[in-house]
Amino acid sequence: MEFQELVRDTWQTALVFVGLLAFTRLLGKTQVGQLTFYEYVSGITIGSLAANIAAADPDKVWNHYYDLVVFVTLTYLVSLITIKNRPLRKLIDGSPTIIIENGKIIKENMHNLRYDLDEMYGHLRQQGVLDPAEVQYAILETTGDLSVIKKSDYQPVTKSDFNIHLPDPVFPVELIMDGVVIERNLRRQKRSREWLEQQLAARNIFDIAEVTYAGIDSKGQLFVNDNTHSKYSNKSSNE
Repeated sequence: MEFQELVRDTWQTALVFVGLLAFTRLLGKTQVGQLTFYEYVSGITIGSLAANIAAADPDKVWNHYYDLVVFVTLTYLVSLITIKNRPLRKLIDGSPTIIIENGKIIKENMHNLRYDLDEMYGHLRQQGVLDPAEVQYAILETTGDLSVIKKSDYQPVTKSDFNIHLPDPVFPVELIMDGVVIERNLRRQKRSREWLEQQLAARNIFDIAEVTYAGIDSKGQLFVNDNTHSKYSNKSSNE
């Protein structure tokens, strides 16, 4: 590859990167679906460059491969910069935008986002809301999802409203996956393999290979799923 050709490929690939980023930002959040702008641009461009490599003439394969390397490098550098630079992150990914406040639709914000009423009502229905008057805040996220916070009168009653306090859930921990003991998680739970085997024996399971899944659930109990049953411990895992 000649130097002039190298320079040309570099600026062309950089131009594609910047151009697609700008075009995606222009289309608005609703065109992105579940991806942020940055992820959307990176995904479609990397896929396109990879396809070019696969379909390239033999004498052009390394040229297209270089293009892909340049773009991946730019993507990586941008991801590092946006982690530490909030203004740039907001410029690339956009910002969450309020479209309903205290039951009132903010038409100006919707117009700026190219977000129409049909889309809004569809997203509200997905959240179990039929009337915008029930909504305190509705926020269009950078992924295109709509987050809905209902007014207090329309929120479900919780146990705390009746001054009922229950233990907070714990993060589930896997102890056996597909018949293999996860020793690291056992040690973190300050449990031994012997303890685990005793728990399994109490359920008439004597071969760990028979266990599809075993773990400590969010209530602190040991849950075991073997090839035939699902079994819960009657005791807390801390006992």
